[in-house]
Amino acid sequence: MKLSVVKTITVGVTALITVLLWSASNVAIAASNSAERWFEIELIVFNAGRDTELKEQFDREVKPIRLSNSVDLVSAKYQPEIEPLLLALPRCDTTSDTRRRFLPLTLRNWQQWQPPYAPLFCISEPDPAPWQRSSLFPEHIVNTELPMPDNLPVILAGESEQHQSVPYLAPRSAFALTELASKINRQPNQSLLLHTVWRQAPVTEKQAVPSRWFAGVNYSAQIDYWGQDINKTATDDAAAATAQFTNEQHDNLFSAIDTLLDQLQAAGKLENMAGPDQQLPKVSDSLSNLPNHIWQLDGLFKLHLDHYLFINTEFNLRRPVSEGTIQSINVKQSRRVISGELHYLDHPYLGMIIQIRRFEPPEPEPAIEAPDTGMLQPDGGNR
Repeated sequence: MKLSVVKTITVGVTALITVLLWSASNVAIAASNSAERWFEIELIVFNAGRDTELKEQFDREVKPIRLSNSVDLVSAKYQPEIEPLLLALPRCDTTSDTRRRFLPLTLRNWQQWQPPYAPLFCISEPDPAPWQRSSLFPEHIVNTELPMPDNLPVILAGESEQHQSVPYLAPRSAFALTELASKINRQPNQSLLLHTVWRQAPVTEKQAVPSRWFAGVNYSAQIDYWGQDINKTATDDAAAATAQFTNEQHDNLFSAIDTLLDQLQAAGKLENMAGPDQQLPKVSDSLSNLPNHIWQLDGLFKLHLDHYLFINTEFNLRRPVSEGTIQSINVKQSRRVISGELHYLDHPYLGMIIQIRRFEPPEPEPAIEAPDTGMLQPDGGNR
């Protein structure tokens, strides 16, 4: 009888501890969610084109925007991670031989007269000779990056309604300024570049991480990041490589060096030496963190909370000015904003409409309650 009572008390205490731990964890999660304020940011960016040149002159020098320590919510939409899927596929040149190996000899001969077997999904890559392999099991050499479109859609929305703990794209149901965006797009000499909504929990300025946004036309096949014509540059490089072996083309070599130094100066990394304490940074650092693609619109949006909401934006707008010439206009603005209100950032060539709204994350689903083991009957054999 005493043993039965002890077992009942032990089970009851265990159940009580489980319930207390479950309650404490729920309270901690609820307190964390209530302390963290979430906002929904709706951004409309449009190209305010002009029929004639403005009297105001803008610097034609390309000002690079560093992408280090930024959150990219756009690339995952158009370039999803497919490397695990591709590496799991069989090779195209071995699938057919592998299947024939398990066929009877008569069927193998018959299969030789059939159209070549080609699986729908397989990897095609060169197979080096055994003496050319550097390891027993060589790795697949596969391009796992999907190509970017030539022109991105204006509307950028998420696919899921599920709330996340990191900044994420909101679904189409969260768009509240669709009618306003349509009115802007109907105006003469104006065209929408980007309309998106995302959610994030702002932090202080020192802790805030900007988000990267790009849209519009992909100029990667026409120009490089510095606005130079790729075809013309390739032709010039080939001519310079051929002529550098002659004594008559030394001036072109020094001219190419001067051009490279000018590009580094434009990157803002090679500054004039004002004193002996200043040092030149590494060249690799000056050319790092630049975009792989040249977009019509590309830049950063930073939201931080220090008693008030603040936004800092910096975008490069690529604008064709003549045949074969694309101008880069740097637009950098900062403003204190109020949640719920519409804010317009004006520029002669670029317009931005921003609305920041409070967002209440859904409450976490309650965990399954532990069974009430305190009411369990003692073992019948101990009665």
